[in-house]
Amino acid sequence: MITYDYSEKVAFITGGASGIGLATARAFARSRARVVVASRGEEAGRDAVATLEREGATALFVPCDVREEASVARAVERTTAHFGRLDFAFNCAGIGGDFAPLESTNQEIWDGVMATNARGVWLAMRYEIPAMLASGGGSVVNMSSIYGAAGKAAHHAYVASKHAVLGMTRSVALEYAPRGVRVNALCAGLTATPGMSRAEIAVPELVAALVREHPMHRMATEEEVAGAVLWLCSEAAGFVTGAPFAVDGGFLAA
Repeated sequence: MITYDYSEKVAFITGGASGIGLATARAFARSRARVVVASRGEEAGRDAVATLEREGATALFVPCDVREEASVARAVERTTAHFGRLDFAFNCAGIGGDFAPLESTNQEIWDGVMATNARGVWLAMRYEIPAMLASGGGSVVNMSSIYGAAGKAAHHAYVASKHAVLGMTRSVALEYAPRGVRVNALCAGLTATPGMSRAEIAVPELVAALVREHPMHRMATEEEVAGAVLWLCSEAAGFVTGAPFAVDGGFLAA
């Protein structure tokens, strides 16, 4: 994987204890950034930081439930108190919700998905961006999905939440473009995460069908998605903001 020189920079990652979030934390660490793992699960978060530290990283765990404003505020405050600044944020925390016909959907599940995937990104930016402005600027990357730019039958809450992420990304990018903060979104395709490995065991036919919908006929690796995050935070992407950045093996081009 390509690395960058992010020495003295601080990267804050929600959902950073596992999957794409942890892969991105490790990628930032390899680029010499100081890494903050923000996670609702304390044991998993501390384990992730221990892994990063064994690999030579400077890392911090902060408890963070992105559904709760006070929790997000404390997480960002602890980050800036500990490291003195905030340069990059990857808002990766998210859940999938149900997969059901409209007439069978559950409002509690809908509300939970929207609280995590949509409100969680909004709350995160609400506190991350002022911290970046105080540090002289920065870059935010929000995790959307191919289903933030396309529909998926019977997957209503997830699709709606990821469309919301794209809308917020565009609006916030326009607001802060003159002030030195760039905001972009990843439209990630099917990715080989631990959760997807469990799905391959539980519903192998469904996962195989999803893979076939991607023209490259495979899943992304976690590292490929992480690489896109690091590029979007780099000076090479200095004129990129408000963009839905597809890492999808050609899905959205089909």
